[in-house]
Amino acid sequence: MELDEMKLAWARMERRQDAMDVRLRRDFHDRKLDKARSSMRSSLLMQMIEIAAWVLFVVWVASFWVQHRHTTHLLVIGLLLHGYGIAAIWSAATQLFLLSRIHLFDAPVLVLQQRLAQLRRFRFCSQLLLGLPWWFLWLPVTTVGMVWLWGVDLYTVAAPGWYWATMGVGVIGMGACLWLARRLAGRSIKSPTLRRLVDDMSGRSLLRASQQLDALAGFERE
Repeated sequence: MELDEMKLAWARMERRQDAMDVRLRRDFHDRKLDKARSSMRSSLLMQMIEIAAWVLFVVWVASFWVQHRHTTHLLVIGLLLHGYGIAAIWSAATQLFLLSRIHLFDAPVLVLQQRLAQLRRFRFCSQLLLGLPWWFLWLPVTTVGMVWLWGVDLYTVAAPGWYWATMGVGVIGMGACLWLARRLAGRSIKSPTLRRLVDDMSGRSLLRASQQLDALAGFERE
């Protein structure tokens, strides 16, 4: 009887241990997932603010080129910035959609990792493609701002030759950055500075979420 009682007691201890292990694993899973989603919530808010800001930008630029549609260079500049603003809205809206697929819907950790990797790739590429044109877009934006605030047309004041030469230098700078980006594509980045730049462009909060999911996936494989 004592042996049977010991076997029963041992079996009960094993069941309790298994139940405790399940609870601990579930608690770890929930905490890591909560931290990942917390990191993504800030990204959701920032994307909403970004979309609102770009919508205001597009409305402002549209009112500008409509008002100056009879001045060819101001019309071209306004339409250029209008198109850029629409592209920025599309990029931010796409990121918001990709992020909501991760934050709002339950899915296996592997699926969440894949979706987050897709979002980070898209964000990096869009940040690169939308950021590089500022090598020359600063000049059209400055032109629109000066006309809007003071009625001063930088294109005519500074002379068209200087204006287009400055734009050309910006295009060359943008091309050089694109060439460098293609050279680095697919390579392991050893430079800490470049690594931080890539992380910043793909989103720090998304990086933290990715780290939480990686830790969770590693734990589930154990």
